[in-house]
Amino acid sequence: MTIPLLYFLFQQTSRRWLRGCLLGAMLLCGFSVLGSYSRGAFLAIAAMMAFLWWKSRTRTITAVALLVLIPVAIGFMPEKWDSRMRSIQTYEEDASAMGRINAWQMAFNLANDRPLVGGGFEIYNEKVFAQYAPDPSDIHAAHSIYFQVLGEHGYVGLMLFLLLWLFVWRDASWIVRQSRSHEGLRWAHDLARMIQVSLVGYAVGGAFQNQAYFDVPYELLIAIVLTRVLVEKEIKTLAQKESEPQSATPQAGPASGGEREAVSRARWDAQIRG
Repeated sequence: MTIPLLYFLFQQTSRRWLRGCLLGAMLLCGFSVLGSYSRGAFLAIAAMMAFLWWKSRTRTITAVALLVLIPVAIGFMPEKWDSRMRSIQTYEEDASAMGRINAWQMAFNLANDRPLVGGGFEIYNEKVFAQYAPDPSDIHAAHSIYFQVLGEHGYVGLMLFLLLWLFVWRDASWIVRQSRSHEGLRWAHDLARMIQVSLVGYAVGGAFQNQAYFDVPYELLIAIVLTRVLVEKEIKTLAQKESEPQSATPQAGPASGGEREAVSRARWDAQIRG
């Protein structure tokens, strides 16, 4: 989720040394994600890159860059990493994956029993699993932001959770649309787009992580709200300037006595010559 924000800063600065540092930080973060051996993180960064490519103004260049960088990054990973990522296709044989599915089913059954309020924050224990889990002996955290909220807060809580991020996404899209044609708001356009990329990572990676209360996405929510306020204010100011009547071209006022005398003399001379 940090990589798109680093890329936003990369876009905003023209200092060569700072751009180099930001680029290096992005590469290191990418290796850190892959080196975590997390299958959820791998799916998240893959979804982020796909979304970034789809929204890129230069899809061909972006595609070529990704095709070059991805094999290089994966080539640095050991053989154990490759076998772990391939286990996504055979999750039925993975005890960790099956434990998560068991916890998801527990959360689903619990929410069906208590749809309005769920079971609260302390549901990952022997008592709750004995009552709602298919395998009571496999006590696991939800390892999913969606099933975590569903089990802890019921269907109402899950609906509010999803609506929260839907509204954040809608506001980010509004910022992108409204700031696209204003050069002075280019920063807001770029920031909103990169926050959307980060939220894609949270939505996909969060499906396999116990991170419903992770602070970073909520900080991005605040950033979107404040950015929209600034964009609305700037657009309103520009609209007021455009609606102000242009100053009229100064017109000649009544001629003074000297001017009238000069005009009369010119007419008189013309008559005499005539």
